[in-house]
Amino acid sequence: MMTQSRVASATDAVNASTTKTTVTLKVLTCESCAKKVAEKLTEVRGVGSVKTDVKSKTAIIVPKRSATLSPLQLWEAIEKAGKEPVKLEGPSGTFKCKPKQ
Repeated sequence: MMTQSRVASATDAVNASTTKTTVTLKVLTCESCAKKVAEKLTEVRGVGSVKTDVKSKTAIIVPKRSATLSPLQLWEAIEKAGKEPVKLEGPSGTFKCKPKQ
């Protein structure tokens, strides 16, 4: 039984790494701002988890199982947090301006 658990966990980790979306922000200078960005991103339907990094000015978004995230909704969530995304990379492609969908 233990082997199956490990295999499932490894599979989940691989799936998460291939479906994650990374957003680079123009400015992200403090933990308070990063928290606000994460809160807005978690409001987007299908978002499972968000990790922000002030040093690299990024937010890494992992979808819930079987969810497909909308690049437009993620971009707009960051704008609602008062921040400016400059690059969004995910399963739907790479965007350097606001996606159409």
